[in-house]
Amino acid sequence: MKISTVKIISLLFFIFSAFYLYTAYQIRVFSFDENAAFNAKTFPIYLGYFGMFIAALKIVLPEKASEEVDQKFLNYKKTLVLVLIMVIYGLTIRPVGFFLSTSLFLLSSYYFLGERRWLRMFMLSFPFVAIFMFLIHGLLDIYLTDPILKSLGVIGWLK
Repeated sequence: MKISTVKIISLLFFIFSAFYLYTAYQIRVFSFDENAAFNAKTFPIYLGYFGMFIAALKIVLPEKASEEVDQKFLNYKKTLVLVLIMVIYGLTIRPVGFFLSTSLFLLSSYYFLGERRWLRMFMLSFPFVAIFMFLIHGLLDIYLTDPILKSLGVIGWLK
């Protein structure tokens, strides 16, 4: 009996989702938020269950056709660069802040994926993150650590 790579990857994704779900239940929430319909745990918990459900379907349901992947068309260099960019992003988000680190993460990701139009790259990183941060911080009242915006007084303006 031959096990396909899709089933193995689905099993790994199931394990990853189960671990993500376990860590989602470890998220601490404020006592006044515990019985709220939506709190810091809600989305991660649903995401963990959804990932496990999709992975389980992929494991249980039969495959339509086996696909052969030609290794010479895979670009491992770009993948490793993106993983490195993600690690740098994860290490810099707290000390640098959400706005600047996320914007630079998007900008550098676009560049390494082949986009060279600087105006488009800028418009899809800095303004997008600013709008997202306004929605999260200003409208949903979820605090995001950002020492640079706090020192500029922008975070105080959103509150």
